[in-house]
Amino acid sequence: MSLLVVTALGFERAAFDYLARRPGWRVASTGVGPVRAADGLARLVRAERPALIVGTGVCGALDAALRLGDLVLPAEAVTPDGLRVPLALDERLCELARRFADAHGGSAQIGGRIVSVERIASTPADKRELARRSEASAVDQETFAWARVAREAGIPFVAVRVVLDEAGEALASWRPSTWRSALRLPARALRARRTLRAFGREWPCWRS
Repeated sequence: MSLLVVTALGFERAAFDYLARRPGWRVASTGVGPVRAADGLARLVRAERPALIVGTGVCGALDAALRLGDLVLPAEAVTPDGLRVPLALDERLCELARRFADAHGGSAQIGGRIVSVERIASTPADKRELARRSEASAVDQETFAWARVAREAGIPFVAVRVVLDEAGEALASWRPSTWRSALRLPARALRARRTLRAFGREWPCWRS
């Protein structure tokens, strides 16, 4: 086993079916949230012993410059209470991300922080406060947990995320003010997954 690609959701994992059919690649989902992410990856590490782990999927933007479909490759994962873990930044993958973003009219944010939370930051106000506290440019629920498991196992870990919701947008919740975003979410999620799929199809060139 050489390289393990992990996502939280099966919806995200489906973007990498192409890689799953290639020798030396394994694609799996751990479940959503820090606890499931940690437990799921720990089981996979024990079973697979990969040489490299890529944690991927969608994320929320905290940086107002990030747009739907932009790539985020952070150098550090943090939690809201100040825990930190460094992430690998592979030069070849970063350059591939820049070229991909240029070719598709988007951007690739390389470096910086991603903050992992237990509950989704669902409103612009939540995101502003989270950005202030963490100094992160993006938010998800799993990257910190994955990175810590990988670090404890002595396995390099790279994070690749695609922006689903922008800093000024609300995610769907029980609040009536977010119902309009709920109607847009499926189309936006499919667009983000298409970006993941397209970028993922270029990864064999990165690891060749």
